[in-house]
Amino acid sequence: MKMISSAISVYLVVYALFCPAIGFGQKAPVQQKNYALTPKLPPPPKPEAFTVSTIPLPDSVLDAVLVNYLPDAKHIVMEVTLAGAKKSNLAVMKDDGSEFKCLTCNLKETIGGEMPVPLPDGKRVYTPTGILECSPSILDCKQARILPLVYPTIPGGKTIARIASNMSQDGLHVAYTLLVTRPMPGALVLVSELTRISDEKGERYELTKTKVIAGDKTALPGAPDFRPFSFGGGEVKSFAGMGQYLTTISAFEAGNFDIAKIDLTTGEVSRFTRHYSYDEGVYPSPDGKWFIFQSHRHTTRMDAFSLIPRPLIVNNALAPGVAEWRNEEIEGSRDARRYYGLTMTDLYGDRARLSGEGYTGQNLTTATDNLTQYNHFGNLTWHPSSTRGIFWEQKDPRQVKKGEAWGRLRMITFTARKPTTPLKIVTPTMDWAINLEDIKPLDTSKQAEGKLVGLVSGYANISTHKPTSPSGETVLKVEYVNFSDDGQYVLNGSETISKKTFWDATWNADIQVTGKHKGFLKVDNAKFTGRSQGSGTIRTQLDDRKIEVNLSKGLPTGVPGELR
Repeated sequence: MKMISSAISVYLVVYALFCPAIGFGQKAPVQQKNYALTPKLPPPPKPEAFTVSTIPLPDSVLDAVLVNYLPDAKHIVMEVTLAGAKKSNLAVMKDDGSEFKCLTCNLKETIGGEMPVPLPDGKRVYTPTGILECSPSILDCKQARILPLVYPTIPGGKTIARIASNMSQDGLHVAYTLLVTRPMPGALVLVSELTRISDEKGERYELTKTKVIAGDKTALPGAPDFRPFSFGGGEVKSFAGMGQYLTTISAFEAGNFDIAKIDLTTGEVSRFTRHYSYDEGVYPSPDGKWFIFQSHRHTTRMDAFSLIPRPLIVNNALAPGVAEWRNEEIEGSRDARRYYGLTMTDLYGDRARLSGEGYTGQNLTTATDNLTQYNHFGNLTWHPSSTRGIFWEQKDPRQVKKGEAWGRLRMITFTARKPTTPLKIVTPTMDWAINLEDIKPLDTSKQAEGKLVGLVSGYANISTHKPTSPSGETVLKVEYVNFSDDGQYVLNGSETISKKTFWDATWNADIQVTGKHKGFLKVDNAKFTGRSQGSGTIRTQLDDRKIEVNLSKGLPTGVPGELR
């Protein structure tokens, strides 16, 4: 993801998703899915053998962060940064590093921003900032031009930013997240048809026949107070099941980011990941059997924020501060230092929240110089056989020498797998989703205080103190009394968020955990100020997992003794 700052994008999405839902009034209970419970799923697979090798690149290529296979299964299309170039470009080459060719170096227009997607006709490449047209083909691109991509207008609202996008395997549907005002901020997850237009205004592509997938409502009808539901809303990631599903980064518990899976044929939302660490980019295999995704599970970097599961009451205020810590902004570096690794699960995802209690996938970030020098950055593209994939690893910007590439292009091969056939492409009608032109303003007439009853036991009292002046703080306090959504974690105690601006917040907590699991969360004046800066301490323990961090010193990177 290389659109607006990746850190800012997550902050904005989280804020937009949950800001309107911060004060629900108590209503009659409604039947709802309990996402704190792990459904009964088939037995998980055993770990697989794999190798990882480096694909050679021309010396002029500084990075190739975004890659995708072409339909011939031999070539890849990439967004690259070339030495001396004033803009990013699209290029093609064989997946062994040979036959490199820049497609857009001679064009003045910019293009890219996310994974380039070749259209089925073999002549065009989708990106969220424009469509590349090649004649006679992408591989034999004698003539190239970039046509602009026009996003739809929001009825009664204004688009502030495009957060993320991706294209379905059907070569027709595009999913994307727009941050809009209508009048309150909102993050809309939309799916449109890519349509080529030629009229008196010129040639261009437009996103038409738009369906609203998520973000148009923030709670189930009649749902209890203070239990926001995003319907899978968040930052768009990937189409899965060859177009049947859309994956997004959403929230099911406070301070944690998980993968949601939306069935585009029915609108049903499922929780794909449930580990307490931070998960993000999603890369489903063509045969539908495997998911690789970005995660911090290979380190303890993000664990202090979400080891103890709590409901989403405080998430609007807490999540922006949490999200900023997943990367590290470095002065003078174009890109933040990433701390991501890659995890792989089968098509059913996590079977547990804790690795000791069940399947939480297989760690793929195992090279001897991973973490110390290299971390995952960008995306991953699967070979059509589902036996291997290609991805970019960023080198720690502090260790990059002048004139050196900013990372390396890697191929992961699952050595025991036999080639499989991709699933058949699915093109859902999405009749369950409303049309964009029929969207209605969000209901913002919500109370600011009340009680949330746990889905299994207890309750939480919520109070909000609003500032008396524009420069004052809004204080949100939650008191837990035998609160539990799953019967395994029973919470007693309180947490408080004092928020002055979108960027500035102070978090305090003193929570005890009983039930099947024993532990605590103690937060002493944890201040979030933006750009991976802060102060205060977080101490937390769950069973035998114990974490203590001081934000002024930084968080673990995965390198022993290193804090950033």
